[in-house]
Amino acid sequence: MRKTPTRALATIAATMTLTTAALLCAAPGHTAARGHAAAPGRAAALPDLASRVDTAVAGYLGHDRIPGAAVTVVSGGRTVLTKGYGVADVRTRTPVDPRRTGFFLGSLAKLFTAQAASQLVATGTVNPRADVNDYLRTVTVPDTYPGRPVTLDHLLTHTAGFDSDLVGRNKATAEDVEPLAESLVTRRPPRLRAPGTTVAYDNYGYALAGQLVADVSGRPFPAYVDAHILKPLGMDRSTFAQPQPARIAADLARGYRPTGAAGWTEDKGQYGAWSPSGPGAVTTAADMGRWMADQLTGGSAAARLMQRTHYRQDTRLPGLGYGFEEWRRGARTGWYKDGDIPGFHSGVLLLPGRDLGVFVVFNGDGTGGRANWDGKDLINRIVDAMAPDGRGAAHPPHDVADSAVASYTGSYRAARVSRTGLMAVEGLVGAVTVERDGANGLRTTGLSLDPDRPEQRWAALGGGLFRERDGDGGGATIAFDKGGMLVSSVMPSTAYERLTWRQSPSLHMALLGFGTAGLVLGAGAYPVTALVRRFRGRPRYPRAARAARATAAATGLLAAGFTAALASVVADGNAMMETVPLGSPLLSVVTGLGAALVPATLGLLAGAVAAWLRGWWGVAGRVLFTLTAGAAVAMVGMLFQYHLVGGPFAWLTA
Repeated sequence: MRKTPTRALATIAATMTLTTAALLCAAPGHTAARGHAAAPGRAAALPDLASRVDTAVAGYLGHDRIPGAAVTVVSGGRTVLTKGYGVADVRTRTPVDPRRTGFFLGSLAKLFTAQAASQLVATGTVNPRADVNDYLRTVTVPDTYPGRPVTLDHLLTHTAGFDSDLVGRNKATAEDVEPLAESLVTRRPPRLRAPGTTVAYDNYGYALAGQLVADVSGRPFPAYVDAHILKPLGMDRSTFAQPQPARIAADLARGYRPTGAAGWTEDKGQYGAWSPSGPGAVTTAADMGRWMADQLTGGSAAARLMQRTHYRQDTRLPGLGYGFEEWRRGARTGWYKDGDIPGFHSGVLLLPGRDLGVFVVFNGDGTGGRANWDGKDLINRIVDAMAPDGRGAAHPPHDVADSAVASYTGSYRAARVSRTGLMAVEGLVGAVTVERDGANGLRTTGLSLDPDRPEQRWAALGGGLFRERDGDGGGATIAFDKGGMLVSSVMPSTAYERLTWRQSPSLHMALLGFGTAGLVLGAGAYPVTALVRRFRGRPRYPRAARAARATAAATGLLAAGFTAALASVVADGNAMMETVPLGSPLLSVVTGLGAALVPATLGLLAGAVAAWLRGWWGVAGRVLFTLTAGAAVAMVGMLFQYHLVGGPFAWLTA
């Protein structure tokens, strides 16, 4: 599963609580295990490579408080470096062994799903452009868009058009996992877009592709992968089975998030029914070396299908293979995929033109969720050392005239953001903002993957194409099409849709802030004024008027409780990586309090109308009460907008 939904949600914490992250770090020791001898022509580079990797990984583990890691580099058809660092279990201090320690793959499992499906395509068993309902036996895709069926090609390129929602999809233990086919029916998200029109990262689509493999082959998906991919490559420490075979389970790494000044908390939630998209799949660094070597030979028809561009949202930017994303860094090109699941973060890159493959995995989220970025950074360092760009230092781009630059400014939302589930909140805090930077340049926030560089500046290249001014030399680019879509070269698996002013996250955040503040102030003001009147011996208001003011105070308390519960959920972004997929009871508290605010708001509206009709209080009192009711409407309206209302009102947000 991808990281961005829960990481973006965590931004809410900044608006509700002030926390200080402890950065006191101690670098765990590391153990090393060398792989095969270096391939010819690479031997001289290996000692320097090993030293670079050792230094870099020690820095990540120490500074970002990650317990362990493993790295494998393949070149010349052989594993030239495979090493383990730190510990697989912080309690037993078991060192990471690259040949035995099993790591959860997360979304890297999609590569194996794509390979399994590509094998069926290569043999002519499945037509990738035919309706998947022609092959599915246990699941049916609704005919939401008549004449526009979902195909395997759509599933493998994230263009099937399903909504995305990860809440409650994973389990803490393998024994609690329901069958894949059952989950695909009971947890099926709605179709939001005609297939083949917009790329939007899609876990359900890959789970469905895994079920197609199972239905066509007549074997459970884990059994098919084991027989047709893992065993032929000698990957005997890898599995998709849940629970894992005993010999693999005995050596599993545990995933952690940093807590306190120097501690760790073990993460749960690595299992789930949708194993073809991520949960449950396990591998070792050494096994991934075998897999990368096989992919780099390019000999199998399935590998060639995977490493071929099947969809581009913008023809000028990288697109998608089957499972892979196109990768560009300077003049170098390759195929990339990363994976994130609670406590585990990994990445794999293949450069077929340079005969180079790199796999990196961490068994910790890292301070501030940095592990995913650390993996990308390490892969870039290894590529820079093993496969230099060869074109010299890149010159900063210069703006060219672009008369349409003003039309690109505004707010954008990732197409993968849920429209029908609780994860819609990501759209409130995870939007991309585009502003002008000079006459022809742009400045963006919310688009960068680098946590140290939230803002990026872009130089116009003409025709809605922009290149980053101050990047790390990789030459990141973004493009705007005539339909108002924003596409990034470093995230080709998700496009960004332009928002109207009514959809503006800034507007919605302001309404939510006004509503929350107004109600919380009322929770204290109305009881206090009632006590003051009684103390001064003034006549009591009519019973209905007192009930209206009591409703206002109660609504304020509900708003305060809702805010506190939501802040508790999002205060720790790393903890949310576990809370969201496991479906914590605290999420039910949040949506339950949201539901309770609905009848309370209706009561306030009725009270405001009655106050004016019956002349309760003075004019100032009636105005203030009406403002309180307006605050409630603003808050509840935003809760409905972002699906934060549960219980009997949940159907209204569907």
